[in-house]
Amino acid sequence: MATPTVESVMTPFPYSIEADAHAASARTLMTQLHIRHLPVRQGERFVAVISERDLTRAAAAGWDLAVTSNTRVQDICSPSVYAVAPATPLVDVVHHMAAHDVDVTLVMREDKLAGVFTISDACRLFAELLTRTGG
Repeated sequence: MATPTVESVMTPFPYSIEADAHAASARTLMTQLHIRHLPVRQGERFVAVISERDLTRAAAAGWDLAVTSNTRVQDICSPSVYAVAPATPLVDVVHHMAAHDVDVTLVMREDKLAGVFTISDACRLFAELLTRTGG
């Protein structure tokens, strides 16, 4: 049996947002699309991820996230990115995510965003495995 790759289970064609976009735009986009993470780009480079958790923490810390505010995505996003190639073995990705408390992995093909793999995706896969094996 071939080792599954992250490409075989990623969510392809993900949305992203510019680092200098208003934070309110990120919240609106995530709400409309029913997603919890948005890759953040500066031009063609992916530099961060903004999550629902980042928005919640920013609001709790007193950041103004209203549409009329000047709060930008880059002001409140998580500045680290875990990125892998599509052919990366899924087991390696999951081990890294667990060991480093990573919620989302960007899947990059030649410096272009090809997909994302999230903790929710991992849980969904685990549930499918347990269902198949009677666990």
